[in-house]
Amino acid sequence: MNLYRNPWHFIFIAVIPLVVIASAYSCRSEQNLERSLKRLELEYRIDEDGDFRVNVPVGNGTEAVVGVSLHTILLDGDVRVREIWAVAGRFPGRIPDDLAEDLLTDSWSSRKFGSWALAGTTSDLKQVLVYLIRIPENASHRLLRAALIDAAESSAELKQALRSLLEK
Repeated sequence: MNLYRNPWHFIFIAVIPLVVIASAYSCRSEQNLERSLKRLELEYRIDEDGDFRVNVPVGNGTEAVVGVSLHTILLDGDVRVREIWAVAGRFPGRIPDDLAEDLLTDSWSSRKFGSWALAGTTSDLKQVLVYLIRIPENASHRLLRAALIDAAESSAELKQALRSLLEK
């Protein structure tokens, strides 16, 4: 039997090692992120997608939940970035044009780390507005902490502003 013509040979020689390497990389990434969050003394849980949900203090004894993606995005073939986001609001249908324009202006003039983005649509057809930050996967604990706080505070500020608008 010629091994080179057997399709199983290709699977065992080429595909399985790639799966093992990818799994090891993912585990290492998760361990590094988990170690950083423990070092920062932040409470977190891991959701059904494998992403981290971190409780970040925002003042007055309140906390905001900030998502941190376990999986990274490869940029330019050699730089990996991790997404950090916090939900600021959910809107039925489209976000009002005035609000969208204000958010674009705010992103340009006020935001240092990230920007406002639409994260998708919920099962009840609401648009999810988030504050999104991308930092290098190997960012220092200090940079990770700063990004988490920025995301938490930015989303909390917008939630409060939207609440105030709705109360009027």
